[in-house]
Amino acid sequence: MNAATDDIAVKRHPVVTGLHRGLQAACGTTATGPMVLAVSGGGDSTALLLAMDRLRRRDGVDIDPHVVHVHHHLRAEADADAEFVRSQCAELGIGCDVLDVHPERGGAEARALRYDALLGTARRIGAAWVATAHHAEDQFETIIAALGRGAGPGGLSGMAPCRELGDGVRLVRPLLTESRANLRSLCETAGVAWREDPTNVDPTTLRGRLRRDVLPVLEELWPGAARRVSDNADLVRAASESLDAAVDGHFGRETQWTRASLRTLDRGLRLAGLRRAILRAGVRSDGIDGGRLMDAADAISDAAEHGRTFLFTGGVRVRVDANRVWIEQENDDG
Repeated sequence: MNAATDDIAVKRHPVVTGLHRGLQAACGTTATGPMVLAVSGGGDSTALLLAMDRLRRRDGVDIDPHVVHVHHHLRAEADADAEFVRSQCAELGIGCDVLDVHPERGGAEARALRYDALLGTARRIGAAWVATAHHAEDQFETIIAALGRGAGPGGLSGMAPCRELGDGVRLVRPLLTESRANLRSLCETAGVAWREDPTNVDPTTLRGRLRRDVLPVLEELWPGAARRVSDNADLVRAASESLDAAVDGHFGRETQWTRASLRTLDRGLRLAGLRRAILRAGVRSDGIDGGRLMDAADAISDAAEHGRTFLFTGGVRVRVDANRVWIEQENDDG
């Protein structure tokens, strides 16, 4: 394949169209102007960079991408990763900042510093959007982890395609329905060998264990499972938002209600309302016994009028008597 043919193949690659469609869906409008791209140098973010470079040249697209590579100084190879990203951006004619952060360890601390760095650049260049390369397998991992924690409908909707990052800047994930294989296919078509981060499959971390030992089995059993789960996440999110609105209307942020006001509610709405109130009382999602929660929800609507108590971890109780339903904590007077 000669260079001209190769360039045509890259422009026509489905990930480029998928990026355009994903941006429109995530942003809720046609994104224009400066946009920060988070690029680590791995296959996923390199594909984001390559696809954005092709997309910005399309008629009707007015996006000015600016790359940020956050250097965490956690691996010996990190300097080479930064140089790779600089080189790719120089070749494409896209601005690039390499920003240094110094977390004492990875995980949540590194993530927080990374997003602070991305937000800071967005503010500096006047960008309303920060785009990351999260894809279908990332979404699948997120939802599996939420299942393991006993998350409710909100958690089972996975990562949102768009969320507030700060000060009018939105974080967008336009590649959530693209598979990892598709993203790497774009890099291969462009003749770009991306960088590999061995910590991504480190079995001592939750995501590393899922990537190494769990997702391959699920994909073998149900080929394309990650893509379908990611597609389904939007439907779950819409249902979760509707349920949240109904819970707000009937339960609010209170910790006590009249039994009559809850008795005629749909059982699912009673379950969701009690669950949220228990979470707000400090119980973790994996500490909520589902059978006990259902017993409490059913006690609200049955004919019995004697007082009953349903105990959850941390001394949090749901109490039901003839007229009231309330959340009580261990140190409450009742």
